Amino acid sequence: MKKNITKLLLGTITEKEIIDLRDWLKDEKNQTILESYVRDNHDLNLATLENNLDDAYNKVTHEIDINTKPVKKLFPLWTKFAAAAAIALLIGLGFYFQQNTSTNHGQCCKAPLVPEDEPITLELDNGTIQTIDITGKKEVRDSDGNIIGAQEQNQISYSHAVQKEDLVFNTLKIPHGKKFQLVLSDSTIVHLNAGSSLRYPVAFLTEGPREVFLTGEAYFDVAKNVSNPFVVNVNELDVKVLGTQFNVSAYDEDKNIDVVLVEGAVSLDNKKELEDAVVTLTPGQKGSFDYASKGILVNKVNTSQYTSWMQGHLVFRNLTFNQILAKLERHYNIELENSNIALGKEIFNASFNDVKIDEVLSYFNDTHEIDYTIQENKVIIK
Repeated sequence: MKKNITKLLLGTITEKEIIDLRDWLKDEKNQTILESYVRDNHDLNLATLENNLDDAYNKVTHEIDINTKPVKKLFPLWTKFAAAAAIALLIGLGFYFQQNTSTNHGQCCKAPLVPEDEPITLELDNGTIQTIDITGKKEVRDSDGNIIGAQEQNQISYSHAVQKEDLVFNTLKIPHGKKFQLVLSDSTIVHLNAGSSLRYPVAFLTEGPREVFLTGEAYFDVAKNVSNPFVVNVNELDVKVLGTQFNVSAYDEDKNIDVVLVEGAVSLDNKKELEDAVVTLTPGQKGSFDYASKGILVNKVNTSQYTSWMQGHLVFRNLTFNQILAKLERHYNIELENSNIALGKEIFNASFNDVKIDEVLSYFNDTHEIDYTIQENKVIIK
């Protein structure tokens, strides 16, 4: 019945399924199951909702009673329910897909997708490129053979780095389909998302800012040092902190650089504008730098939506289908091509919890009847 709840809120439920769902909820034990399902598998915007789960349950059962005909369109239904915070919770659940789903709904005959396995690479100061084996461990040495750090599985730590008179940089590159963790010489922890790279000093100098250069997305847990501010250089924007936790997203296909502050304080400095262009964020805020206008817009957000990628979750808010496909490509390292122009422009709110790409595509097919084929490990959406 959990699937019928999902289908109701997505607008793909049939009249018979509504009747079945209503009958199922007449049993108090099933009402408890529903509440437990919401509590255990809620979407990541739960913290933004003011209504409690009991109120959410009452409103959902009310919608079940008044709906007697199948609803076909997804997005108008989302708009209709958006005014009720409790219903918004369960609408977010609509795209939550459990890994244990057993049905495949007509997709059994499609060729299996096999993501490419590209290595994580470390580029030393002299241009030498090393590959990282995340199943093992080894010493990290500089171009002169000196030990500067240690790699163990999916983390490199530069705790052994010896400070020099001049900065020596390494560059860590994370391919699509993988994530990695880095501990800098000052004990700052960096979580790098798929399709990202970070250029950073092997050891920071005693004086001056601690500056790193990011492409893609990363979460920073910065070691506090009042004398040496930490600066993340992201294209046209500098993110400056003393010691804090924040997420920076700046992929090439995005129109914005998004900085989400979890705790502490950061300032956003548009390097091409005057000093008054600096914006300071407080915890729970997102600062979005627009490449076109060069302006910075600040909004209050639920930070977990922007940091859940570290746990393998995918959360999409107000994104077009094409934007979601770009993020799926990066997350799974799979090529996706969409020839359905109208579908590509539609807006979705979706969440997936550590599932395979085949299951994501199958679920989109269930909810929006997308038609796709797989040719030579490439997904083509018609």
